[in-house]
Amino acid sequence: MRKTPVVFALAALMLAATWTHGIGEEHHIKAPLTAHGGSGVGGFVQLTQLPHGGANITVVATGLSPGETYTSFYYDSADCTEPAEELASFVADQDGDGQVHGKIDDDIDEVGSISVRLGPGYGPLQACAQVH
Repeated sequence: MRKTPVVFALAALMLAATWTHGIGEEHHIKAPLTAHGGSGVGGFVQLTQLPHGGANITVVATGLSPGETYTSFYYDSADCTEPAEELASFVADQDGDGQVHGKIDDDIDEVGSISVRLGPGYGPLQACAQVH
């Protein structure tokens, strides 16, 4: 009969751990890049939550113009509208593919969308991936 208090104590600890770490937390998200304005740009983005905060983002884009510079941004909004935080710039290879990887301070539940924009700055939107 002495096992009952131990079982209740363990159950309480498990419940507390679930409460503080959240139920159903996302640790990895993969979302498709959708072309904007007939750009033909596609691909996908991947976000991975880091254990002590922040996230890694990988953008894999296709349908780009070979040799052109593109920049990816991440947003609070779900539709790649400002305010934007720059992830990084990259140059499309000879096949029109490009990718970029970076670490951000935000957790993945704070990222609403990720874009691919033409140019080394905040150029025209080419594709957007809705994350949340």
